[in-house]
Parts: sequence; structure tokens; C-alpha cells
Amino acid sequence: MRRDATRIWTSVLAVLALAMPLLAQDAAKPDPGERLRFVQTPWSQDGDQTVDPPPGYCDENCATWVLSYAAAFDGEALDQGLMLSYNRFLVDDIEGFIEGGLWSFYDQGANAAYGLSLGIGFRWHFLTREKWTMFADVGIALLGTTDAVPVEGTEFNFMPRAGIGFTRELDENVRFIGGLRWHHISNARTRGDARNPARDAPQLYAGLVFPF
Repeated sequence: MRRDATRIWTSVLAVLALAMPLLAQDAAKPDPGERLRFVQTPWSQDGDQTVDPPPGYCDENCATWVLSYAAAFDGEALDQGLMLSYNRFLVDDIEGFIEGGLWSFYDQGANAAYGLSLGIGFRWHFLTREKWTMFADVGIALLGTTDAVPVEGTEFNFMPRAGIGFTRELDENVRFIGGLRWHHISNARTRGDARNPARDAPQLYAGLVFPF
């Protein structure tokens, strides 16, 4: 338990250490005279008066691709995933996404397992600035694996998740995304309590966002 708690706090501190220098560079509000790169809504003008751009980096109907890597630690277990998602903004600053993933699962004393996931989720950018945003997101995925995950579990599971994160503009067409989320694997007792050991762990993730 003590070792798990140390890993959790180490993960939290790592995310904060990565996020703070990036966010501190652009703490000011957006300059109305500079367009936000990912916003798709055309500029509108009234004579010489330019209308201010939306507050977020993506407005309604804006779409992006997100390629990311995630790692979760649970005791002696390590879960790693490479994900690709198609994201579309339903309204300003709120996006829905469909995500596919390739996974590997390593448990001490057990053979490695590999899997595929397919899920959906929603992300709310509750704080937006010219170069960066902060968000909260939730989602759930179906997971199929080559062996039982966790050990003594099943090859078919559900993967609900929830967490917080941030995006940061790198250039006109690329953003960095990263954060910390709750990582859970279980079969929802579809095979009974005895075959549902479940797994809960902190998960760190990082990736790149590209406009579509």
C-alpha cells in the first residue's frame, strides 16, 4: 500500500511539473487581434471593426485527430496503451470523441497480455486561453485481450475513465495534450464476483492534437 501511494503521488507531481511551465508562459487572456489557430469559424468584419474570435481554440463543428500514449501503474502491474481518436466539438469548448487503442498488460508472475479497445467519451475545456486550455473528460471503452486482465479475470472487460488535463499550442497545426486520469478495468461481474478482480490505478497520458 505504501509503495502504491508513493507511485500515485509521484505521478501527480510529474503531471504538475510538466504542466506548470507551459501554462505559466501564457497566463494572460487572448489578444482579440490574433486568431486562434484551430478555430474554424471565418472572421467577420463590420467596416474596420474586427469581431473578437471565440474564447476557445476550437468552436462548434471543429474536428481533430489525437494520437496519445498512456501508462498506468497498479502495484506490480503496468498497463500501456497507444490510442488514436477522432474528436468533434459539439458546442464551443465541449467535444465528443471515438477512440481506438492498442494495449499491453504486464503483471508480475504472469504472461504479458495484449488487447484492442474501442470507446467513446466527452471532454470539456473549462479554462481556455490563447495558447492553452485545461479540461475535464470522461469516457468508457470495450476491451478485448489475448489473456485474462487482471490475472484471474476475463479476456473481455470494460474500461471507464475520468480525469483532468491540458492542451498547449506547439505551432499553428499541432497541440500537445497531457493529463492524469482514473484507469479502471473490470467485466462488471458478467462472470460473477469471483472472476472480477478489477483494477484501479492512476494513468498518465501525453499526445499530439492535429486539426482535421
